[in-house]
Amino acid sequence: MLPSRYPASPFALAARAFCAGALALSLSAPALAAPDADTAAVIKELRQRLDALEAQLAAERAARPMPPPPPVAAAAPAAKPGETKIGDTKLTWGGYVKADAMYSRFSEGEVAQSTSRDFYVPGTIPVSTGTGESRDFFDAHAKETRLFLKTETALDGHKLGTHVEFDFIVSQGTGNELVTNAYNPGLRRAFLTYDNWLIGQEWSTFQNMGALPETLDFVAFPSDGTVFMRQPQARYTLGNFQLALENTETSVLPGGGGTVAGSGDGRIPDAVARYNFKLGAAELSLAGLLRQLHVDNPAAGAVAAVSDSSTGGGVSFSGRIPLGKDDLKFMLTSGEGLGRYLALGTSADAVLANGELSSIGITAGYLAYKHQWTPTLRSTFTASTFQADNDIALTGGAVTKSVTSFSGNLLYSPVAKLTFGVEYRHASREIESGADGALDRLQFSTKYLF
Repeated sequence: MLPSRYPASPFALAARAFCAGALALSLSAPALAAPDADTAAVIKELRQRLDALEAQLAAERAARPMPPPPPVAAAAPAAKPGETKIGDTKLTWGGYVKADAMYSRFSEGEVAQSTSRDFYVPGTIPVSTGTGESRDFFDAHAKETRLFLKTETALDGHKLGTHVEFDFIVSQGTGNELVTNAYNPGLRRAFLTYDNWLIGQEWSTFQNMGALPETLDFVAFPSDGTVFMRQPQARYTLGNFQLALENTETSVLPGGGGTVAGSGDGRIPDAVARYNFKLGAAELSLAGLLRQLHVDNPAAGAVAAVSDSSTGGGVSFSGRIPLGKDDLKFMLTSGEGLGRYLALGTSADAVLANGELSSIGITAGYLAYKHQWTPTLRSTFTASTFQADNDIALTGGAVTKSVTSFSGNLLYSPVAKLTFGVEYRHASREIESGADGALDRLQFSTKYLF
């Protein structure tokens, strides 16, 4: 008999039971009494009928449609780490935790606890004519730890987005290392996007983030040779072209030297144009900046009122050249009145002397070579320079004339998002009077991206 998961009809069950019972009764007759011819004929007929019934039942089962299998609930796609969907909006969050330990030696004197000891700030290297005494410092912190939150929404055929990011490296208040090592968060980036528009605080369009070398220093650049600027702006991107109007501010050096300060008198946004392109495998960028430098100081006591403007501008060429598993990154920037954009403000935009605002010329650049030793071990070597074209008759001799630095590191990533590293940096600064000084720093870092 053929097994089946389909129920038979009541008639078929009754017939099967009758035939099986008759067959059993006939087979249970005493073996000693051999069946006669009539009995044998009845048994044979019953067997034939039973076989025919089984064949009929099998045909009926084959003719019936197979019932559909029970539905299986579809598993919901797993959300990516740090990503979820709220209605039509995709919400993403992430950042990294980074711990740094640094041993720094300043060849020409004391440097107070400040950002100059947290990362490389070229213009704060102490200088002397050789009479200074070196100072050594050990600093450790986790202030570079960074968090971001962004959204993406498709609405009425348009693409909208937001991005907010902060860290703790520039404390909005007084941090301390005595008990808690607590530092307040500081805003880095905060902007919205609407199709090809970006409005808000973001990296300057004059800066090429694609030329960013992999270093342990917070700035992540050879600081003395790079454009480095985040500020509010309105940017429009069309293919490889970018046009932007960005926040204006003029850093002013008093005639004869002194403390550089922002004028706070800007009237016209800085204008930036940038073109990204490829030449073979090389990824290149050419950017231009045009800006108005302006100061408008009312009379104060014996000091007469001053109101003057000057024009600033320059160009920056940068990029990345793949070399197999290695690469070469570079940047070269030159112009007048670019001090606020270059080398973390090592030079002012202009000097205010004799009632006139005169822009200061600057040329800066770097090379960074990255070598992949193994799939998990790599190094980046950098060389960087900054040169200011000062009119000493206006600026005096205490302003920075040049800065040069070299660095090398060894980075190990046992897994994709975790990196341990060590980096050495040597930097030297010279001012127009001829005095100079140097910084030597050994830095250890642990960084985990999430």
